[in-house]
Amino acid sequence: MEDSVKCPICHLEVKPTDYFCFNCGKNLKPKPLSSSLIQQLVVFLESIFLPPYGIVIGMRYLRQKENKSKVVGVAAIILTIVSLVVFTKITLNLINNINTQVNNQLQQFQAF
Repeated sequence: MEDSVKCPICHLEVKPTDYFCFNCGKNLKPKPLSSSLIQQLVVFLESIFLPPYGIVIGMRYLRQKENKSKVVGVAAIILTIVSLVVFTKITLNLINNINTQVNNQLQQFQAF
């Protein structure tokens, strides 16, 4: 029995270890995501500075088979949520400060 499978597009036999069909280029299985230290740093920085996108990245890592990748995914989602909370708090404080300053200026202007 041979260890080959058929491409779902062109139906030619391909090796089970192939990521792409050599004939039509169909992606047969997604390449595993890297969980190297540098890639983890990139993922964590993206999660912090691009909050909504961090959830997408985290979900991609959670779908991987390796436990290390799943940990990276959970950490990315947690960092994204923390970043969103901090960003929201800073934004609300800024809005409140601007509101207070505008009200103070209006009161001073009306006093004239």
